[in-house]
Amino acid sequence: MMKLATGLKAAALATALAIGTMGAAMAADLSKAGTIEYVTFQAKDGVTVEQMAEAAAGGTINANMHETYDGFVDRHVALQADGVWIEVVYWESEEKGRAALDKFVNDPVNKPFLDLVNADTVTITYSDVH
Repeated sequence: MMKLATGLKAAALATALAIGTMGAAMAADLSKAGTIEYVTFQAKDGVTVEQMAEAAAGGTINANMHETYDGFVDRHVALQADGVWIEVVYWESEEKGRAALDKFVNDPVNKPFLDLVNADTVTITYSDVH
C-alpha cells in the first residue's frame, strides 16, 4: 500500500509540475521557436521527485536563460510514469541550442539542478519545428 501511495504522490507532483510549466508555455511566444531540444535523464540515486521538481522547474533557470542565452525561447520539465525526466527546450535554431549546451552545463545558476542529474543517463536530440 505504501508503494502505491508513493507512486500516486509522485504522479500527482509530476502532473502539477507539468501543469505549472504549461501555464508559462502558453504565455511564451513559441512562434520564435525553430528547434526543440528534447532531453531525457534520470535523477541520481536517492534524489526524490520533490527535490528534482524543485530544482528542475524552478523559475531561476528559465529566468536566467531568458536573460543570458542567445536564441532561448522557453523550457519545460516533466516526469514520465517510468521515472524518466523530460526537459523540452525551445530554441530559435539548432545552432543556438547546441552553442548554449556548454554554457548551461557550466552556469552556476544550473548547478543545484545538474547536481541531481545522473549524467550517464542523459540523452539530447534536436528537432526542427514545422
